[in-house]
Amino acid sequence: MNKNKNNPFKTPEGYFDSFQDKLMDKLSKPESLLPKDSAFNVPDNYFESFNETLKKQLNTESKVIPLFSIKKVFAVAASIAAIAVVALNYDWNSSNELSFEDLANTDIEAYFENNDFGLSPYEIAEVLPVTNTEYSDFLSSPIESDNLLDYLNENVSDFDEFNIEDNE
Repeated sequence: MNKNKNNPFKTPEGYFDSFQDKLMDKLSKPESLLPKDSAFNVPDNYFESFNETLKKQLNTESKVIPLFSIKKVFAVAASIAAIAVVALNYDWNSSNELSFEDLANTDIEAYFENNDFGLSPYEIAEVLPVTNTEYSDFLSSPIESDNLLDYLNENVSDFDEFNIEDNE
C-alpha cells in the first residue's frame, strides 16, 4: 500500500482570509446565483382538487398488515402453557435428603485416598462398616499369591504391623 505523505486536498494559501470578502461581493451583485423566484411552487388547481384526490385514495382498499403475527401469538401462548404445566407438575416440597448409604463405595474410597486425615488404615477400618456384599466379593475372587506379594511390596513399609509372630 503506497502511502503518500502529501495530502491531495489542500486549500490555497490565504483562502479563508479573503473568503468572507469574496462571498459578500458575489451576494451584493444583482446577477447573483440565488434564484429570484421561489423554488417551491404549488401546482395549478391543487387545493381545488385536493379533497377529491384524497377521497379517491381513501376509498381504495389497501392490505392491512397486523402488528402481531398469529403464529407468534400461538408460539408464545404454547410456551407459557408448557412452562405452567412443568411448574404445576414439579414437586416443590420434595425432601430427598442424601444419606451415607447413597454414596458409592468407590466415592468414599476416593475421598479418603485424596484427603489426608492422619488416620491409620486400622482406625479407618474401625469407623467404616463392612457389609456382607464386600465379604462375598472378596471371597468369590481368590487373590493370587504373586498379586498379594506385589501389593504388599508396594504399599507396606513395615511388616511388623501384621504381627505375624503372634499368630503362629
